[in-house]
Amino acid sequence: MAFNEELDMLLKDLTEEANNFKEAENPGEEKEALKDMLDIFMRGTQSVREHIDRYNERRWNR
Repeated sequence: MAFNEELDMLLKDLTEEANNFKEAENPGEEKEALKDMLDIFMRGTQSVREHIDRYNERRWNR
């Protein structure tokens, strides 16, 4: 999957979870939405880190 497509998917998921948080009817649902948002942020962070590592490897292996 292309990096830009992956980021678009993560942002779409994050928007969906933000809407779930806004629509939560009790603290348990809010907590679940926040956990899901954290998971999405962590996947995004990992993806960006891997992309930076690949860039650095290409840069230094010239």
